[in-house]
Amino acid sequence: MTLRKGKTKSTLESSIESALLAVEIYNKPRTPFRVEGFITQMIIAWTRLFHAHFNHTIGSKYYHKNSNGRYQTIDGEKKSWELKTCISKYGTLEAGVKSNLNFFIKLRNKIEHRHIDRDEIGIMIFGECQSLLYNYENTLIEFFGEDYALNESLSFSIQFSRLRKKSQIQASKNFFPKKLKN
Repeated sequence: MTLRKGKTKSTLESSIESALLAVEIYNKPRTPFRVEGFITQMIIAWTRLFHAHFNHTIGSKYYHKNSNGRYQTIDGEKKSWELKTCISKYGTLEAGVKSNLNFFIKLRNKIEHRHIDRDEIGIMIFGECQSLLYNYENTLIEFFGEDYALNESLSFSIQFSRLRKKSQIQASKNFFPKKLKN
């Protein structure tokens, strides 16, 4: 499906840009706030993905209303459904996808309102982060088709390894003799 200009397309593009930024943040070495940045950007990506889907399928009905039927506003604009409400309103996500999203919603709330130990959490949730991105792309394709898949935009990141060949170790010893002894 190819979308024409309009709110659905701009919201979808914003969602994809947020997901790509999340991956960029996560894969960039020595980035402060790396895990928190990834989680925050992925929550934004998922929320906008649902907003694009709802705009495409039900129109502009994904806003909170007061008890009197008027739209709630924040800073003069209609208040959109947050991710938890989007999940509930959509209603047909697989249990694993829903569980993964709820896990990250709680983590995002902790990031925003409390404190997490980023070094500890980053190691523990790597698999969950990968699942969040994988689930996002699958849902993106389900909603809008393979033309919008992320795989064309992503590359494999280069990784450092603690394993070294003997020649690499010797070269390092020659270059950093005192530091390696310590």
